[in-house]
Amino acid sequence: MKKLIIAIPLICVLLLINDIYAQKKSDIISPKPVTATITAKGVVLSPISVVFTRDLDFGTDILPGIARSVDKNSNSAGKFSILGQAGKEISIEMSLPPELISGDNHLAIGFNPTDAGYLIPGGTVVDFNPLNPVSTTFGTDGSMDVLLGGTVQPIYTQAAGLYEGTVTVIFYYTGN
Repeated sequence: MKKLIIAIPLICVLLLINDIYAQKKSDIISPKPVTATITAKGVVLSPISVVFTRDLDFGTDILPGIARSVDKNSNSAGKFSILGQAGKEISIEMSLPPELISGDNHLAIGFNPTDAGYLIPGGTVVDFNPLNPVSTTFGTDGSMDVLLGGTVQPIYTQAAGLYEGTVTVIFYYTGN
């Protein structure tokens, strides 16, 4: 009986030690996970704003049979003023009319490779071909003017009247 009294506590101690050892061994093999978090964020730029400044105006005295040109640097040139994010690159694309219309009458209009330009404040006008998209970068204040000249070519029998066509300019950030 003495042996049994000694054996029972000894068995209990061994079982307890085995459970403790098993717990520690399991912690080493399968540690508890550690977690952390971050915030995902981003700022979307304000859209480019465009202000129509003036029409491309060939005047009120076009003579039949005589071409009339307007230089992009003149006060008769078409002008758009745009605002965007300073230092960001944009693309400028123009959709130009192939002719001006007055009722059923048509007046040919053409654009040469230097008829468009953009002006960043403090700089000089940079020529570009209005028939092809161009990329440029806003200056430090985020503003720019886009200018457009062109040439109308009336025929000798051109009917009198006010001829009009629509010029559309598309501006967008390139992501560069």
